[in-house]
Amino acid sequence: MLFLQQFNESKKVTKRVKTRFGESQARLRLTFKHTFSSDLKKAISAKHSKLNSRAASNRKLPKKEQLNQKKLLSLTRQRLLRLCILLSLASMASHSASANALDPIRRVLSPIISIIDKKDTPDSMAQSTQSRSEPTTLPPNIGDQVVDESHGRLSLTKHRPSLLNVMQAEFLINRGEIDAGLQLYKQEAFKNEATTVFERALELSLLYEMPKESLAFAVKWQQQNTEHVPALFYVAHLALKAHDYNLSGKVLSEILEYDTQADLSEILIGIYPTNESDQRLLLETLLRLPKHDNPSLLVMQAGLMSQLGQPDIALLSVNRALKFKPDNAPFIVLKADILKQLQPDRQVLKFISAERKRLKSNKTLYLYEIRYRLELGETQEAHELLLQAHDLFHDEEVTLLAALVSIDIEAYSQADDLLSALASSPAYIDQAYYYLGISAERQQKFDRAERFLSKVMQENLVLKARQKLVSIQLLQGHPDKALETLRQFSDEFNVYGPESAILQADILRQQDKLTEARNLLAEANKRYPDDTKLMFARAQLLDNEQDTALKRRLLDRLLLIDPENPDYMVASAKLLFEVGNEQDVEQSLNLAQLVLGLPFDSPQFNQQNYLAALNLLAADALSKEQYQQVIEYLEVPYDISPTLDSGIILLRAYQGLNQQDKVLDLFGDIQQRFAVGQQDISDRLQSY
Repeated sequence: MLFLQQFNESKKVTKRVKTRFGESQARLRLTFKHTFSSDLKKAISAKHSKLNSRAASNRKLPKKEQLNQKKLLSLTRQRLLRLCILLSLASMASHSASANALDPIRRVLSPIISIIDKKDTPDSMAQSTQSRSEPTTLPPNIGDQVVDESHGRLSLTKHRPSLLNVMQAEFLINRGEIDAGLQLYKQEAFKNEATTVFERALELSLLYEMPKESLAFAVKWQQQNTEHVPALFYVAHLALKAHDYNLSGKVLSEILEYDTQADLSEILIGIYPTNESDQRLLLETLLRLPKHDNPSLLVMQAGLMSQLGQPDIALLSVNRALKFKPDNAPFIVLKADILKQLQPDRQVLKFISAERKRLKSNKTLYLYEIRYRLELGETQEAHELLLQAHDLFHDEEVTLLAALVSIDIEAYSQADDLLSALASSPAYIDQAYYYLGISAERQQKFDRAERFLSKVMQENLVLKARQKLVSIQLLQGHPDKALETLRQFSDEFNVYGPESAILQADILRQQDKLTEARNLLAEANKRYPDDTKLMFARAQLLDNEQDTALKRRLLDRLLLIDPENPDYMVASAKLLFEVGNEQDVEQSLNLAQLVLGLPFDSPQFNQQNYLAALNLLAADALSKEQYQQVIEYLEVPYDISPTLDSGIILLRAYQGLNQQDKVLDLFGDIQQRFAVGQQDISDRLQSY
């Protein structure tokens, strides 16, 4: 409320300023018109005589005085240029819309321009006013004086940054001409007194160039400006980011010579290496530094040691850092993480709980202990701690976490109260609505769940909300309502058109409306021709025998886009095995082997794809009457994760080996597990 009041007041002030400015401009225009109409004839008649007299007087003046007049004119031009730029900066500040776009220019130019020139004192202002009514008298020795061409910090000289070049560089960047803009910015950064220009140029370099290019620029600038200590921090950060650990070690040593306790936390942000070899190189670099007690470096060292399996030594480093900053929450959290590798859970919990009680107003420690208790399955204790944190901090993140844990422990009333309060926050309103819907669904209050889920509009959450809403509508037996929800969803959020079409097609498929589902996906594929999810959903609905050519064309295109996608490989392998020639079958088996070769811990590993690939190899072995090979492929997987296809192929192998006991046992298991009749099983057996 206070923010809105303040915002409205500022709008009123801006309006008053604009009104007054407009009125003064109107008065100036009227005065100008009146003066112009009365003096027009005089000016025209006097024009030629003035020009002639001025030329004559110039001819009479000595060369020295003519030179002085030229220098005075140069100063006047500089003052006018300075005034124009100041007016531009003022207009940037007065218009919020342009202020956002032109903030970088203002930030770079402000230090370059002296807003109040040293020479613009009240006395000089008075003299300037007086000079309008009195003839200008030049000092007798002005011809011997050197004119200050720089005029404070405005001048466009080869030694100082050119304001026009800086503005041109910024406009080039905004127009997308990145290389030209950066080149111009870097050129100006190497001039005198160009710190702000360098910082902006480096900011843009980090945004648009590779770390090594930014590092080379920063190193060159720092070598030219050795007295500028902050540049060392830039170079150290970029060297670490570019994995140039030799340079980073030298620069860090130089920084520590200036101040062993320098805050290096900003340098270390975002530079933590992800692979083990770089981690070891960085650790070696830190260990080679001169002896120090810099907390930031000690903590970085401790983190690397912990990551590389040296938690006992890491603990010593973090304890040294905590001696200097005992209340630093990230340091305490790192120590807790290291203790997890060395001590039982109860000891770690005891440490973090004691630190949380010591630093009662630290939210980070509260959340760490809460999450750790949740990991240990202490849900009730975590919930109680969350409620304490909610009352203590009145923090939206804590409120949301408390609500989620309340839902998990089925404290729905408490969860709904917390989420209803959170719904008043613009930043959390969509999450509040989503979890109010989840809470209502778990309480089987489906109308209430639908109402809240349909209110979710945040783009990164709306898809989950609509999927949940549709599942509730289908659960209640309202497929037509679910289809209407999805149509409305695709109209409101065009970006999720493919997902909406896939969900609609799946509902139609469940209603045995296969033709309608295929047509819907075909139309959607025309609107979104490059969407791979849509293409794959369409291929899956096509019949292997009737739509072979189209299905193969779609799957070939998908494999061309992503040749290592296991879903595409399995679908293509099945199609080639069922309807292809010998060469196609060979290709099918190769694809199946590739899927089976995926490690179990791979993000691409999928159990269903693995079993489908095994079924293809087993079916090929069955076609060659290699019954024992089939059993080796499928007997164990069927016991662990049985599927109908695996069961039928395995049953056929037992029959081939005349193992009647196993045939009868497996036949009964298939009937009971998959609820299929004897005739259906017989029909499936005939297909192999």
